[in-house]
Amino acid sequence: MSSLVHHFFNVKGGVTERTAPSSSGGATETFANLHVAVVGCCHGELDKIYLACSDHEVSSGKKIDFVICAGDFQALRREEDLKCMAVPEKYRSLGDFVKYYQGEKRAPYLTLFVGGNHECSDWLAEESYGGFLAPNIYYLGHSGVVVVDGCITVAGISGIFKAHDYVRPYPNRPFHVSEASKRSAYHVRRIEVEKLRAFVRALRHMQQWGRKWGAQSVSPLATAANIANPAQKVSQDGGNDTTNSHITLPPVDIFVSHDWPTGVTKYGDEEQLLRYKPYFREDIRHGVLGNPHTVKLLQDIKPRYWIAAHLHCRFEATVPHENTSGKCTTAGTTSPVATQQKTKFLALDKPAKGKGFIDFIDVPGERGAVGRKSDVDRVVHHPLWLRVLRESHNYLSANDDSWSSETCNFLQSSEEEPISTEVSIPAHSTKQLLQSLGLPPSPIQQAQPQSTIAVVAGGGSGHHRPVTGSGHAKLDDKAGAPDANCSSVATRPADWNGARTEDGVDAGNDLPWVEDAVGDV
Repeated sequence: MSSLVHHFFNVKGGVTERTAPSSSGGATETFANLHVAVVGCCHGELDKIYLACSDHEVSSGKKIDFVICAGDFQALRREEDLKCMAVPEKYRSLGDFVKYYQGEKRAPYLTLFVGGNHECSDWLAEESYGGFLAPNIYYLGHSGVVVVDGCITVAGISGIFKAHDYVRPYPNRPFHVSEASKRSAYHVRRIEVEKLRAFVRALRHMQQWGRKWGAQSVSPLATAANIANPAQKVSQDGGNDTTNSHITLPPVDIFVSHDWPTGVTKYGDEEQLLRYKPYFREDIRHGVLGNPHTVKLLQDIKPRYWIAAHLHCRFEATVPHENTSGKCTTAGTTSPVATQQKTKFLALDKPAKGKGFIDFIDVPGERGAVGRKSDVDRVVHHPLWLRVLRESHNYLSANDDSWSSETCNFLQSSEEEPISTEVSIPAHSTKQLLQSLGLPPSPIQQAQPQSTIAVVAGGGSGHHRPVTGSGHAKLDDKAGAPDANCSSVATRPADWNGARTEDGVDAGNDLPWVEDAVGDV
């Protein structure tokens, strides 16, 4: 147990090493920065992204632990999936993902992504609680919180904000039958934000409870087994006892969204941004550039990093936070915990421009905290997030005010008691997660009928693909034959090729462009 003890430090560059007693007696653990590649819009250009990662490793001498993509990933498996993606005709292209889906190639780095406004929305809806769409490629879901390698907490939300859809239910599936549904499907819903707010409240509750009793900061995976039984605590020597030695959950390290939190531009060089994107000026002036609801998440979650994309430009900002976390006793010392004093916001461009689409960050973590049995076991649902999913699941389709972070039942517990959590569940697929929680799929998560499927060669984690007589995945069933659903019974995330951008900016030439009467630019 003690080998999972996780001390968080705000480290800039270099390596911080601390020792913790191991179960074997004298071994030590090394606490160091994990090196993470962060990418803006993918637009299906996975090959270019992975080549940039490889070049960086050679030039820097640093090994990349995993990759994060901030949307427009475009996980397209075959030609029919293009019907499910809202994009101008000139940008309709399968992109690189199909090669990774079929097993022709394998992602050389664990890759996590959120959805944008150019995705195969029907497939992503089936995996709305997250799942692997191909070996080593993981979709975070419509919203999600996971723990990577036992020590790095990554949260995210997919889609872009449109006020008229925020409080509406998700459209009926299949989405691709109408342009309105196809576009409405990727608009952020109120319940996704409320789930993340509930998670933040639960995390804050545990942190306050931990500070009250004098807590150790440990990996979220360590707390899953112990907080589930509040009477059982973790002693400093790694054993279990019932003494006054408690545990608390660490903060979110990285938050990922596609569009930007409204108002974030004022924390960076706004004038330089407007020189590059002058048509943003009016939206910024009226406070409508980005999502007005995620800015509250930024203020509450206070992640180390917030990664975004969508506007096809690079922009950096540093968002300061008030220190409301107090002090916590950790392994005999007093140190700040639970919140970051500032968040580094980083928005990135698209690969098509050849620059500004990728960067690399160092996140403090404990290397080797949890053994890597397989790629899929590297990503685990956060135990508090599982509580949120269990309680909010029946309200997912309605997306009304009958459930919110304020009315969340498990958050009504006394500050004197910790919140009991679910046992940690590997984030394999939404279907497996629902089965583990004993929940039926919601209407938007229902798998649509599909042709015969078979396990992808080398997948090793239950990935599937359509099969033809040659044993290779079909890209096109019959030319001109409409696909009834554009979905898959058992596969995972997204990616695509092309270029456009935000909510009305053509990525090809950075000029405004007008879509159809659907009203979603």
